[in-house]
Amino acid sequence: MKKIIESQISLFSSTSKVSVPIQICYTDDEVEITINYNGAEYCATGKDYLWVDAFADLQRKLPSDIRLACCMTCRHGNMCPYGTDKNQLFCTKDVQLTSKDDVIELIYYKGHASFFEREVSSIHCCDD
Repeated sequence: MKKIIESQISLFSSTSKVSVPIQICYTDDEVEITINYNGAEYCATGKDYLWVDAFADLQRKLPSDIRLACCMTCRHGNMCPYGTDKNQLFCTKDVQLTSKDDVIELIYYKGHASFFEREVSSIHCCDD
């Protein structure tokens, strides 16, 4: 069964940050992402369960001076090492990670907020 997410995604140019409509259509096997920017429609596809290849395809198709600004493209957006659902990332901007073991420790370490309280959408964009 095909599912659809309609929302907004942020794009960075050399001079500004803009929010544009995004539509993500997905099944268990594939995903199609469509955005409209500056009067043009950009469509990307992927077969990766976690959508990584579709976001990479979308970035490749955008003009070279435009960057996707979302948790999927952020260095602090991490997938769970034990398995992640579609559209599920975990923000780790307040901790330094150098390995998968650091992420695993973060899940269980009591001094940090619960790992699952860090859950964010792939298209979320914070002020940082």
